[in-house]
This record gives sequence, C-alpha cells and structure tokens, in this order.
Amino acid sequence: MPLEIVTGNIVDQKTDVIVSSNNNRMIASGGNSLAVFEKIGKRILKNALQKFSYVDTTEVAVTSGFDLSKYIIHAVGPVYDEAFNNNETLLADTYINALNKAVELEAESISFPLISAGANGFPQHVALEVAIKTIGSFIEEHDLDVKLVLLPEEKSKKIKYPRLHRMIGRTVLEERRQRQHPKIFSMITKRSLENALEKEVLIREAPEEKILYQKASYAIDSCSGYDLDDILDNMDISFSKTVLNLIDEKGYKDSDVYKRANLDRRLFSKLRSSDDYQPSKSTAIALAFALRLSVPQTDDLLLKAGYSLSKSNTTDIIVEYCLNNEIYNIYEVNELLFQYDQKQLGSI
Repeated sequence: MPLEIVTGNIVDQKTDVIVSSNNNRMIASGGNSLAVFEKIGKRILKNALQKFSYVDTTEVAVTSGFDLSKYIIHAVGPVYDEAFNNNETLLADTYINALNKAVELEAESISFPLISAGANGFPQHVALEVAIKTIGSFIEEHDLDVKLVLLPEEKSKKIKYPRLHRMIGRTVLEERRQRQHPKIFSMITKRSLENALEKEVLIREAPEEKILYQKASYAIDSCSGYDLDDILDNMDISFSKTVLNLIDEKGYKDSDVYKRANLDRRLFSKLRSSDDYQPSKSTAIALAFALRLSVPQTDDLLLKAGYSLSKSNTTDIIVEYCLNNEIYNIYEVNELLFQYDQKQLGSI
C-alpha cells in the first residue's frame, strides 16, 4: 500500500528509512522519536549526530539506520504557534524535505512519526491532516511506500463528519442489540423484509413511482456525460475488463487510476494482464473511488467481483457516505477508516 496509517512503534516498522522528529539541536521530540534513540542507544546516536550542530526548521539530516533500517532521516518539524498562519505550510515542507531525501537515497519505503504532534504543540487532527495531504500528493508523483506511524494516544478523536458519526453509532448500537436480543432482532428484520416486499408490490402497481425511484437513485450518473452504465450493466464482461473499459471511457491513464486507488503498480499490472483477476473487496472499492463512480455504479462494479455494500457494515457505511458526498480522495477516506478502526483501502 503506497500510504498506510498505523498505530504502533516506529522502531518496529520494516522500511528502508525511518524518520525521527528532532529539534534544531538534534534532540528527539515526541514518543516515537525517543523510541528510536532508546533502541539504538542515546550515546551512539548522539555521536552520529555530532556533525549536525544546528539544523534549520523543516530541514533534515541523515545518519545510518544502524540495526533499524538502511537510514534514519532526522527531521526538524515546526513548533506550533497560534500567532502565525504558516504553521501548516512549515509542517508540510518538513514532510516534503524528508520525502525528497528518501527518493535521493533511492529508498523504496519510509516510516514517519506524526511530526510536531505532542511536544511541538500541533493539534493532533491538524498534524494528521497535513501529513496525509502532503504525503498523498507526493506519492502521486513518486513510487514510494509510506507508513505513517501514530502512537495510540495520537489517534485523533475529532469528529469530522457528525452525520456519518451518527450513522456509524446507530449501526454499532443495532449490532449490540442483535447480539443481546437475537430473537427480538430477528422479528424486527422479518418485519422490515415484509415492508420491503409491500413496497415492491406498490411499485409494480404504480409504475410512475418506479420511474421516480430510478431517477433519484441514478441522478448523479446523468451528470457524468459518460455512458458508464452500459459498461457496468453487461454482466458478461469480467471485473478487470470492466475496469479497463471504464478507464478508456473516462480518458484516464493507468497511473492516474492505480495511484488514486492507493494501489501498488505491480498489483494493477495483474489486473491488466489477467481477465480472471479476482480483487479483494478493499481493492475493488479503491478502484471505484479512483474511477469516481457513484454508489449505484460502485454496486454494479462490486457485483462483478462477487461483493456488495452492506448497510450494517461500518466500512461500507463510510464508503457509501464518501461516494455520495463526492469525497473521492482515497487518503481522506482511509483517514476516516483508520479513525473508526476499519481496514484501509488499497493493496497491502
């Protein structure tokens, strides 16, 4: 996965480069960076950093990775100051300088702590949003696998979309009730099914209602200007062929799609080379975001791979909410999935 958000300790990540968030005097700032010094040995790392007596804010220094990785990039993140309006710009520059250095070192993978969160005073949700936005933009132009490693206490509790949060809360509550009172829940489910069947009978008896329903469900498709539904409705076409047809129809490049889907290039090459390619549900949904599909179109695409979106699944609720609100940025979607402890989209 080109970008993955995880909770844990940065010293346990198996990447070519590990980033340590230090201050200008090359002293660790933040729990993950302190763990790097502890793991290697404070004296050993201090000796390696002696030649860097002072490093400017946003700049980086490089040492050996010792037993942890090939290299350690020591990045100097900004201290948050409410009186200034360039806090986020400085933080983004810190990430960019570290990422450019990793590319210069010919690294294929890199692990970041949440730079400037905690000791440097950045609000955690701001630090996370800057990190995801900056890293996401960078890896669209470079082949680099990135892990953003948060300590458990750094996970943001800020509710970004209150309506989505309420929807998930209701689902969790319903699941809890189902476990506690399975017989009662079964009766409720049966009643809901009976209501749905009654609605189907009414639609059959009143065709104009069916037309209104279809217009409401597919309104977003009519604005696209593409004849996508014909491609998706043809069930004789395989999943991989359908994706490739959609790419051609929309005029995208392969690289546009697999990078927007947070997919590894090698995985995408399997899709292009094999008509029998069977994606995971996560990969199939990621491709729907990359192709900018609507919810009905996503349902059709998933069906070709043997999947569907569920109204009682937290991941699917988040996916449907984002699609309905045209939140197509896969990294923003994954940030939401991470916040609610769900598997992120893309290839792992």
